[in-house]
Amino acid sequence: MKYFFIGWTAQYEKTMIANLARRHDVSTITVPNFAKRLNRYLISINKRLKRRSIGNQWLASRILAAHKESSDDILICNEGQSGRGLNPSIIQQFKGKKVLLVRDLVDANYVRNALLTFDNVYSFDKAQCEEFGMQYMDQFFPYGIDDAKRLCSTTRAPGVTPTCFFLGRDKGRVRAIESMAQQLQRQGCIADFHIAKDYSSTGTSDYYIDDILPYEENIKRSLQADILVDINQEGQSGITLRVLESIFFNKKLITANQTVNSLNLFRPENIFIVRDDTLHGLQDFIATPVRPIPEAILHHYSPDHMLEQITADMFPSSPKP
Repeated sequence: MKYFFIGWTAQYEKTMIANLARRHDVSTITVPNFAKRLNRYLISINKRLKRRSIGNQWLASRILAAHKESSDDILICNEGQSGRGLNPSIIQQFKGKKVLLVRDLVDANYVRNALLTFDNVYSFDKAQCEEFGMQYMDQFFPYGIDDAKRLCSTTRAPGVTPTCFFLGRDKGRVRAIESMAQQLQRQGCIADFHIAKDYSSTGTSDYYIDDILPYEENIKRSLQADILVDINQEGQSGITLRVLESIFFNKKLITANQTVNSLNLFRPENIFIVRDDTLHGLQDFIATPVRPIPEAILHHYSPDHMLEQITADMFPSSPKP
């Protein structure tokens, strides 16, 4: 059995696939530049044709031929890229099982259409799953346990003044993020905060940056920080990658997500939940040592477990990958 990924273009996603490839038969289906150009040419021709159109299925088949996929293989698709370019035709032509992972908030119509193509559609948001009939999957970290251990070997000792790290797109959260930074500073912390501007950004902020930091820089700052800060966007109930960074990197976490205390990864020594927009009790939280999370729980939030869950769902009689 082989695992193929398509549409995973973010740097942290590429990092995850590279980490998985150390332990599993994993590869990425990429569309060569010549195929992208040819597909754009076909689209332009089809716009001029009034009665018939030229399909691109043959082009998708040619790309898949190089990967020699079979009916025993699994294609894992990213919702953000599944409808772009040649990807829909490649997905349709794939011989094995096809699953879609939804990271963002979607609607019922999107899910109905996705289920026409995919054998399974997963979401990290329980509320979405219950409302639209998707299958729930816990958020997973781009690094496995051993991968994270290698990174943590470079972690510095905690500083005298705690450094709190936040990085994320605005998404209408700038005022809440600024308020958090001000409260942390009043508590004697350093606020290493970075808000990437987006469509929702208006006015000015001391924390605005023009674009998101490269993933390597993100990880570097997380490893150097004492406390990670997590602020969910409105309507989001699933956990973010920042929560998983905290447990894999053995860091403290401050979060506004009220649901994390129901998870098996929650330890009050490690995770401070903001209630009523105040940080009451933060000093005691900072003074308490971090409590390491058992490896069995870490594995549950690893990319390896993601493969195990998908495999069990697609081929119930197959052994764990």
